[in-house]
Amino acid sequence: MAKPPRPPRPIQRAAEPQSEAVARSRSPIVRRDPRQEELFRTEFIPPCKPTLRPKAPSGSRWQFEIKHDGYRAQCHVNGGQVRIFTKNGFDWAPRMPAIVAALEQLPVSSAVIDGEAVMEGPDGVTDFFTLHAALAAKSAPRAFLYAFDLLHLNGDDLRELPLDERRLLLEDLLLYGPAALRFSEHVLDDGPAVYRAACELGLEGVVAKVREAPYRSGPSTTWLKIKCTQAGTFVVTGYDPEGRSGVRSLELAEQKGKVLTPAGSVGSGLTMALSRQLRQRIDAGERVTVEVEYRGRTPSGGLRHPALKGVPEH
Repeated sequence: MAKPPRPPRPIQRAAEPQSEAVARSRSPIVRRDPRQEELFRTEFIPPCKPTLRPKAPSGSRWQFEIKHDGYRAQCHVNGGQVRIFTKNGFDWAPRMPAIVAALEQLPVSSAVIDGEAVMEGPDGVTDFFTLHAALAAKSAPRAFLYAFDLLHLNGDDLRELPLDERRLLLEDLLLYGPAALRFSEHVLDDGPAVYRAACELGLEGVVAKVREAPYRSGPSTTWLKIKCTQAGTFVVTGYDPEGRSGVRSLELAEQKGKVLTPAGSVGSGLTMALSRQLRQRIDAGERVTVEVEYRGRTPSGGLRHPALKGVPEH
């Protein structure tokens, strides 16, 4: 699914709104005045939130990006000062030093870049739990950014431009940028085929976006996320103890007829109370099953990125 070439075209400003209500909902283009820079500093923008859908759409109006498994990161550069906002508006720049250093090198006076902060596991696939642990410890020096949208650039508010145009500007900005800033590539192929390929690679899923749409904060149907997660019920065959009464992780097996086939282990999703409850049941000799969500299998049959979702009633 090679990315087809895109013919160059001049950047066009969106047409003026036709109603007062629409006019109030749109942000004017902001010009930077170097004499009063503090008055034009960009502030947190509530992010566009894709709608979850079970199937990928089809048609030429859509583009498809890999759904990277990390933390939403809205990056602001203002006169060399960098802030990185989470989706809830908290500035976590001190926790992501490599991304901050890379943003400081961009040849801009101001910019707002929307993206996903990620870390990779040993298999080269983005690993949310590795990143979560690092950020919880308030330091993720190996985190880097997959940038997928550009909302402001050098004093211009770009949100009224079509997605295609915003991404052309973003791609140019990052063309020779630092390694910690990576442009999130897209394809214009058949949506269901892109989704199947992503799932076969063990990725989290895809995000479909309408190519001509402006950027709008809040829930959106011009951005759709289609996840590759699977779920199943597995038998607990052992555990890694945590202290005297809990468990750190559970060893799993899949029931195939009368045979139990090893399926790896799960630790994500275990609360302290649940781990104690499960250990008591396992130590008492009870057969315990758990419901696990996962994203594909390893070559040995283990679950990729498993997360405990529930315990069937017994």
